[in-house]
Amino acid sequence: MARAKKKKKTSKGSPRAGRLAFVLLVAIIAVLAGYRWLGTPRGSVFLLDIGVPGRFAAVQKDLGERIAAGARRGGVPAGGIRVTKPDRDGDIASIEGHVPPSGSLIQINAAIDESVRQAGGRIRSCVESRDGRSIEMEVGTRHSTTHRCVFRRAKVQQERAGVRREAGPKIALIVDDFGYFDNRLVREFLALDLPFAVSVIPGLKHSESVARKASEAGREVICHLPMEPERGAEDDGEIPLVRTGMRRGDIVKAVEQAIESVPGAVGMNNHMGSKATADMDVMEAVLSVCRGHGLFFVDSYTTAKSVVAEAGGAAGVKTLRNDIFLDNKGEDVRENMRKMLSIAARHGSVIGILHVRKENLPHLRWLAGEARDEGIRIVMPSEMLEG
Repeated sequence: MARAKKKKKTSKGSPRAGRLAFVLLVAIIAVLAGYRWLGTPRGSVFLLDIGVPGRFAAVQKDLGERIAAGARRGGVPAGGIRVTKPDRDGDIASIEGHVPPSGSLIQINAAIDESVRQAGGRIRSCVESRDGRSIEMEVGTRHSTTHRCVFRRAKVQQERAGVRREAGPKIALIVDDFGYFDNRLVREFLALDLPFAVSVIPGLKHSESVARKASEAGREVICHLPMEPERGAEDDGEIPLVRTGMRRGDIVKAVEQAIESVPGAVGMNNHMGSKATADMDVMEAVLSVCRGHGLFFVDSYTTAKSVVAEAGGAAGVKTLRNDIFLDNKGEDVRENMRKMLSIAARHGSVIGILHVRKENLPHLRWLAGEARDEGIRIVMPSEMLEG
């Protein structure tokens, strides 16, 4: 007789346990992803709209920065934006923008709308004045208003009288050494709600992209020209150091290449250069190129022997001079900023330089508040050229 085949025993629990483990894993991943998402700007907007009032301040801060950035992209000068913070948490903040006569209120509206929507915000209302010279906007989320904004377009005669109308002490800031990277830190600097010039080292991997983004953000862009110091330094990037031993033609070629790699530059300042800026022949060659491109030159003033001002006068190029390095190694940045505020109050104007470092972000925000409280304007370097 044939033997009956034995049936293999199967474990019914194994597939079921595997499916359960998979479902639990997916659920855990979903919970973690949701938790992380709630910490993003869009997540904060969502929480606020479902009734979590504790997220109002975070949403208001983020949308305020986005409104200012959008306004700058739309054509409002960085120095033409004024933010008034509310007296109490939960109150609506105010933003005023002064638009050049040729500016487009439609473009400003569109740029702000695009900027705030990236964080889940929205323009809740927008009303144009009867004369078409201003718009009033309410910005916030689906259920909350965080900002009331007014953007006014100046008449031509007001624009011409603008510098004389804005009297009082002022500070110009330059942030050096952009171009090495194009990352979150760069975006955070460009989103700061205060005017400053972005000084880009030419010939680096990210020089061109950062210069373009800075211009789009309403910043003045400056070519940070590498120049020979008293103590030796190596070339950094594709643009060689401008050295005292170079022929005039080679200097001109290097400066032309530097300007080409920093699109949108309106000025130039020296990176290092304690030896080169003290050499009249070198500076005459450098400034001849600046004159041809309509650039002003800011002497970083790395040596008391500098001949930049003298050479600029002979070449017909407008020049400025740095008054204080704010973040020298081993020095207190806040204390140097206090000195700068004091100089501005006593002498009417001051120019300061610092560098694109993460630790300088809170210092700059602090400076903006202190300057506002003391009635000192922070302006772009070009405004210093008007005297």
